[in-house]
Amino acid sequence: MKKLLLTLGLCASISIPFTAQAGILKSHQGRWMGDLVIPNGSTLKLGIDIFTRADGSAWASFTSPDQGVYHVPVVSVLEKSDSVQLNLGFGAMSLAWKEGRMQGEWRQGSAAFPLELKPVAAFPRKARPQDPQPSASYVDETLAISSVDGVTLSATLSIPVGVRSPNLVILVHGSGPATRDEEIEGHWPFAVLADHLARQGVAVLRYDKRGIMHSTGDFASHTQAQLADDLYAVIQAARARQQFRRVGVVGHSEGPMIAARVAGQHPHAVDFLVSMAGVGLPGKELMLMQDRLSAQDKGATGAELDRLALYERQFYDTVIAHEEPAARITALKQVLASLSAQDSALVKKYKMNIGTLSLNMAQEPALRVMLMSDARGDWRKIRCPVLALNGTLDHQVPVESLDGIVKALREGGNQQVEGVPMPSLNHLFQTAKTGAEDEYGKIDETIAPAVLERIARFAKQQQ
Repeated sequence: MKKLLLTLGLCASISIPFTAQAGILKSHQGRWMGDLVIPNGSTLKLGIDIFTRADGSAWASFTSPDQGVYHVPVVSVLEKSDSVQLNLGFGAMSLAWKEGRMQGEWRQGSAAFPLELKPVAAFPRKARPQDPQPSASYVDETLAISSVDGVTLSATLSIPVGVRSPNLVILVHGSGPATRDEEIEGHWPFAVLADHLARQGVAVLRYDKRGIMHSTGDFASHTQAQLADDLYAVIQAARARQQFRRVGVVGHSEGPMIAARVAGQHPHAVDFLVSMAGVGLPGKELMLMQDRLSAQDKGATGAELDRLALYERQFYDTVIAHEEPAARITALKQVLASLSAQDSALVKKYKMNIGTLSLNMAQEPALRVMLMSDARGDWRKIRCPVLALNGTLDHQVPVESLDGIVKALREGGNQQVEGVPMPSLNHLFQTAKTGAEDEYGKIDETIAPAVLERIARFAKQQQ
């Protein structure tokens, strides 16, 4: 039952925040948490965070500390006079306020479990060795940055004390509903990176993605072009302060794709760029490699991997071939129906019918865009110095992507390129054993010190 939120990864990528200008939520802002009691006697901590953003809208997020999941956007809300229903896509909470507590139930599928939430100052989280500690070496400033479509991005600017005209790096998160700390599996990678850089004399600006936490906008409907517009708005806001010698970008996972797009379109906006687990392969090729590694992590044999690859390629080719979602789903159902009993069993055994290989995800325009994407075109346009880092145990963006980035940059005439494979590091740049995603939360290290030091050295040497 600890796998209650098994589909969380998919739902988080397509869920949307709600907006409520008035109602019961606004009178019960704060953090609430309780134990979900399961019939077998075990418990699972669940929580919600309710607050008002800068534009006056109510916003809520879901947290499951036991699973290392924080700030997942609520899909929709139904308010009544004395109760509220919060829908998360993969489950729902029905809650009423009684004597300072929220009482009701959690529903998932046909199952319902009683739930009581109490106000808490903070959600519990396992402390990590690299968690930032208070420091007198830098100061933090909260910013509100205007972007396109009337969106306001909430950001934190960390400025080193006693450093005149420091270089600035802007941190750009990967895919999904990312906060400014890029919280994942109980880790705060961007908070750790920002702390390290600021202590080394480099200013850092990081922000909540549009529609997430204190940033306004609609996360569910965002496009990569809008994320690029957001980054460019952040760069312009930083440059307008006229207090930084050089302005660079450090992106993780999808972040380098966003950064490369902006640097290619606005050559004078980005003075230097660091790619952490960036993509240098065509989208479909990357996804096929991800799927193979995922099945391999689950124990698939070489022969099974080859059979699964045929199905996965057919699935993605079908998504690409049909622009209209309805026609796409009809064609994919035909693909599934044509599978042999043996292949169908393999797909289910290794869960190759979830995530990007699910019918739910196949309906989303973002999947088709990603499959048809090729970031190498943007890399070829970049003229600024680039440091590209990829972990050799990365199972989400395989290290083979590094060669694609370096080659594309040099094909475009950029010789200020350093591509570094980082031995034994996973997608989060933790020192890992296998690189599988289920290791992330089990590892105490947030980011390997060698990565922190290399990025700091590169950022400081830019003149």
